[in-house]
Amino acid sequence: MAKKLEVRNLTISFRTNNGAVRAVRDISFDLEEGETLAIAGESGSGKSVTTRAVMGILAGNAIIEGGEIIYDGKDLLKIPEEDFHTLRGHKLSMVFQDPLSALNPIMRIGKQLTEAMILNNKERRADGKKRYSQMIRTLENNVREACQADGSQDAARLTESLNKVLNVSAKLENEWNAKFESMEELFPDRGEKPDFLRLAYEQVSGEKGDAYEQKFMLPYLAAAKKAIAYSNRKARSARQLACERLNDALPVFGTDPLDLSECRKAAKAASDAVEKAIDPLALQKDNLAYVYRSSVESGINRYAKGLQVNPKEEKRFAAETRKHDRLVEKGKFAPSVVPLNLVDMERVQKEMTGITRELEKHLGEIPEEMSDRDLEIRAKELLDYLQSCACNRDYLLSKAAARHHAIKIMREVGIPEPEKRYHQYPFEFSGGMRQRIVIAIALSANPDILICDEPTTALDVTIQAQILELINNLKKERNLSVIFITHDLGVVANMADKIAIMYAGKIVEYGTADDVFYDPRHPYTWALLSSMPDLETKEKLEAIPGTPPNMILPPKGDAFAARNQYALEIDLEEQPPMFRISETHSAATWLLHPDAPKVEPPAIVRERIQRMLQKEQQEGVQA
Repeated sequence: MAKKLEVRNLTISFRTNNGAVRAVRDISFDLEEGETLAIAGESGSGKSVTTRAVMGILAGNAIIEGGEIIYDGKDLLKIPEEDFHTLRGHKLSMVFQDPLSALNPIMRIGKQLTEAMILNNKERRADGKKRYSQMIRTLENNVREACQADGSQDAARLTESLNKVLNVSAKLENEWNAKFESMEELFPDRGEKPDFLRLAYEQVSGEKGDAYEQKFMLPYLAAAKKAIAYSNRKARSARQLACERLNDALPVFGTDPLDLSECRKAAKAASDAVEKAIDPLALQKDNLAYVYRSSVESGINRYAKGLQVNPKEEKRFAAETRKHDRLVEKGKFAPSVVPLNLVDMERVQKEMTGITRELEKHLGEIPEEMSDRDLEIRAKELLDYLQSCACNRDYLLSKAAARHHAIKIMREVGIPEPEKRYHQYPFEFSGGMRQRIVIAIALSANPDILICDEPTTALDVTIQAQILELINNLKKERNLSVIFITHDLGVVANMADKIAIMYAGKIVEYGTADDVFYDPRHPYTWALLSSMPDLETKEKLEAIPGTPPNMILPPKGDAFAARNQYALEIDLEEQPPMFRISETHSAATWLLHPDAPKVEPPAIVRERIQRMLQKEQQEGVQA
């Protein structure tokens, strides 16, 4: 499956009067198409901060200390706010924990739904226009260059007829969709979708029959295949030079201290070479290559900031410490010293060299030349992409259509009598119904990624089950990728594909749902499972002792060590790395070290796993 979202080495802090709170500490995960990733942990573990960073809605005192959030070939941490407008709501949507505070209490529900749709429609049109213009221009340039390279007749004029056909096709498809949406109650089954490209060609040319295939599709496929092959060949041939420039940059990035002038020269040379190795006609973005320039530039800027800020911060800390010690000696009250907040220069260098080595290895794996069949598939996918962009560019949502669409989505999320409820206020809805409305607003722009931030916390158990089932069904129907935030593993047991367990700003265990539920390895995961109620548990549930650490002064070793009855001496001194258990499963605990003593999960966890396995076997026999 294609990766929809990549989070790499994300680190976030918050400025406070008492010092920087280390909310998220060097976490990484992927979200694939059609997948549900659950992020579980206690309150304050950094779950919501992570997803708010994805949405670009962090508080004003947030500090992005490092890392990348990559979506559609862009690092979301480094794009301007105006670019985020085309993503937030349209591509990325969020369902918040408290539906009442997420809704305007003095605005009718229908108005809130349609307002979101109309605003998103503006961004959809702008995004469609931008994507269409970029891709049609790229196609035209590559057709022209490919024809010049092989001395064949210039086929660039094809893009002129392609533009005309796509413009008419978009108009026809939008009109067809609007017509059937207005009559959906009378004709719920639309039947087979017409071939709008064929209809558009016949309308533009006035020719019917085989003319569409002979005079449009075959010439398009021939030109597009030539352009795709040329673009792919050019990108493949540029990989070797890119690898050389990346290799040249490694010793420059590894020098201690960094020579910023040399670093910027090496980064520019490497970035320029990498961008030439990107195939602009490839619809599936090579995220690593696309974000390389912004990643190394950000690293250099952070290092330069550290050179300026760190000496001042060390001087401030030393002065406050001396003042604190003098007051203590005199027996007076001494306010606590705000901890050091330094740019980790060593880590910045490691990240820059790490991403450079990773990209060099990636570009060094040169793929085979594309077959004629592959070129034809890519050419048809490119035509579908252009058609989709043209439809988005030309789709104008009227107020009447927005109302119809709002009522349709309200019905889809299980709101009874949507025509009546459309005119009501939020206070006239129950908690579960308000949450359904918030989900409807999030789905109104048909996003790629839906983030659910503990959407069932404020609801009773029965309504929780209904909302979870609704989200699961909508995910399947719309092929959504979902990030689900929760503190209760039982909530996501039947809906998560992958689970990330977070504690004190770090992911301490990561794997598939089966990995985490049937083979948990981290003591914190054991603790969460031990505190999770089910119908068969007869023993008293075990509470997790103590409280999470103060993240202004994060622990030196494993953050969970003070609450962990299985802690080793090394847990108090050094943070454990992520130990790989299998291709899909890893955990950050010293218990997985080859020299560590063998420790079994608690009896309550082993018994729970045994019951789950027996239940699965019984269901398999009955099936």
